[in-house]
Amino acid sequence: MNHVSVLVKGWTWIPDNLDNLYSCNCGLSCLWTKSNVLADKPDAVLFETTTPPLQRRVGEPLRVYMDLEAGRKRSGLEEIFISYHAGDDVQATYAGALFHNGRNYHVSNNKNNDVLVYWSSSRCLPQRDTIAKKLLKLLPHHSFGRCLNNVGGPDMALSMYPECANDANLTPKWWDHLHCAMSHYKFVLAIENTWTESYVTEKLFYALDSGAVPIYFGAPNVMDFVPPHSIIDGRKFSSFEELASYVKSVANNPVAYAEYHAWRRCGILGNYVKTRAASLDTLPCRLCAAVSRKGGRNARS
Repeated sequence: MNHVSVLVKGWTWIPDNLDNLYSCNCGLSCLWTKSNVLADKPDAVLFETTTPPLQRRVGEPLRVYMDLEAGRKRSGLEEIFISYHAGDDVQATYAGALFHNGRNYHVSNNKNNDVLVYWSSSRCLPQRDTIAKKLLKLLPHHSFGRCLNNVGGPDMALSMYPECANDANLTPKWWDHLHCAMSHYKFVLAIENTWTESYVTEKLFYALDSGAVPIYFGAPNVMDFVPPHSIIDGRKFSSFEELASYVKSVANNPVAYAEYHAWRRCGILGNYVKTRAASLDTLPCRLCAAVSRKGGRNARS
């Protein structure tokens, strides 16, 4: 198959006006669309928030199901399953630019030396808030968002860092300035909702991309996804006091802090290369290749 078309049903990460033709390195041209007209006979249909049909016959599109949540549950009705895990049919990591559409990409050249940690959360989950509260009481920090806010409100980032504002004619949203605001801090606290193997979300990659050092609580195999010596894994410390003491020592030692950024200067990306290569940005071509290998509409059930 030299041309593959995928009709997208209910995927929350793609805009409604999706209509993209990709030229893939594997020699395929891949049409991704939400339009039934453009893909009147698609080779596959991608489902995320809806369930695939119960049956598929030869000549009908392959059923693709995607679940990027921590539970990672197959529908049981798909021929191809997409998740964040490398063990599934197609992997889609949270690295890449897709989660940053429309965001202010300004990265500050200066780091705050008095307030060390950035934290932002507007979904106040008990486990996550408990960890944040215990650690942040030991470290100078700014807490944005609704949870544990200590800066005077969820929109204070734009007042504190006006360079993070986007188009003045648009109503700002909290995620527009997220990347830019955290770039002003040496450290960003990143806590996953669920601590599951390989479940490494945009919370960590936002911090890396902003030029900060993430203090991370989450997937036990997180180092499979990030550059070497680029994050502080909070789970490796015996207490919050020990972790806070270590963060302060790194912040006060220019050489130690610079070592967490050596991968940026030296281009030593390690596992991060594979993580970016398997991101949502590259999913269209990789899924099309998987559909092509199965034979598309002509595949046997």
